[in-house]
Amino acid sequence: MIQHLLMAMLGQHPALQVVGSACSLAEGIAACTDLAPDLLILDIALPDGDGLGVARALAALDPAARVIVLSSFASTVERPPELRSQIVAILDKSRAYQDLIREVEALLPEGVSQRPAACLDLSLLTPREREILALVGRGCSSRHIAEQLMISPHTVETHRRNICSKLGISGAALVRQALLLMQSPQAPRDA
Repeated sequence: MIQHLLMAMLGQHPALQVVGSACSLAEGIAACTDLAPDLLILDIALPDGDGLGVARALAALDPAARVIVLSSFASTVERPPELRSQIVAILDKSRAYQDLIREVEALLPEGVSQRPAACLDLSLLTPREREILALVGRGCSSRHIAEQLMISPHTVETHRRNICSKLGISGAALVRQALLLMQSPQAPRDA
C-alpha cells in the first residue's frame, strides 16, 4: 500500500517521472538494469532479501544515481561504506509522506519547478474536514486519526471521501495535496 501511495504522490510531482516499481530484490535489480533510474526509493525489508542489494546493483550500473531508503527502523540503519555517496537519506516509513518530497526536491536541479501552487478552496470544507485534512498532511493514517479524534475509522473514511469530492481531487492525490497545504500559508488549522 505504501508503495502505491508513494508512486501516486511522486507521479503527480511536476519535475518527476516515475519509471517503474518492484516488489522484491530480484524485481528491483531487474528494474534498475532495464530502466536505469536516476533516483531509487528503496525499502530495506524485501520479501526475498536485503533491499540494499538493489542499491548496490544500481550503483554498479550508474554511480551517479541516488538512493533514498525507507525503513521502519531508520534510526538504526547505517549507510554501508560502498553506498555512502549514493544514499542521500534514510527515512522512517511512518514519516515517509512528510519527508520524502522534501528529500527528493533537494536533489532537483536549481530552477526546476518543485511544487505546483496549491489552489484549493478550503472554505468548502467543514471544520472537522479541515481538522482531518491537517492530520492527513501530518502523515496520520485513518485509524490513527480515528483514535485521536475519538470517532470510527469508517467516519474518517467518509470525511476523506467528502474532502476529495469537495476539492475535486482523487483519493490518491489527497495525501500529496494535504502535505502541500500543510506547508503553505493557507494550511488548515486543527482544533
